[in-house]
Amino acid sequence: MIADEAELRKAVELARLIAREAERSARTIPLELILNRGARTRKAMRTRKRAGAMPPIVTVIIIVASVVAAALAAYFIYTTTARGVRQVSLTVIGQPTLYARQGGGVELRVTFKNDGTADVDLANSIISVQTKNKTVVQFTNATLATGSGDLKPLAPGDSVALVYTAANAKLDDFPDGAMATLQTTDGYQTSFAVAKP
Repeated sequence: MIADEAELRKAVELARLIAREAERSARTIPLELILNRGARTRKAMRTRKRAGAMPPIVTVIIIVASVVAAALAAYFIYTTTARGVRQVSLTVIGQPTLYARQGGGVELRVTFKNDGTADVDLANSIISVQTKNKTVVQFTNATLATGSGDLKPLAPGDSVALVYTAANAKLDDFPDGAMATLQTTDGYQTSFAVAKP
């Protein structure tokens, strides 16, 4: 009989709990009656949401975009540096000298060295030399001073002795130390002084 009283007490407690919860109407809590243990509440299972987490496809897209952006930046830096590093730098070796040609005209003998990092084509280059009366005479038709072989692009570190001619000029038209400017077909320019013998 004591067991029946205990079961009756549990049932009454459970009924009271259900009535209180219904009056509050706040939330429904499922109750479970376990014999010989009393009333026990079973809370609804909470799901944990990952706050701030990204789906895997977004992560993959971000990684691919980062790799592409890094590759483009590296390519831009490489091409800019390569373009800036490959430059022509001609220096004049010795003293460029003007000579009177047999049969008329003047020739200019000059030796250039390429101290740059890119080839330079001197084949169709022009040297402009200032005269005593401040006019300019152009020396063209660059040939090798040795007189044999073809004029090839001047590689970095190499030097070449050239002869330029001006057919309608006279040696007396030029002062000693006259300023001269070399201009290549690709736009490179350098200036130097010329001497007379």
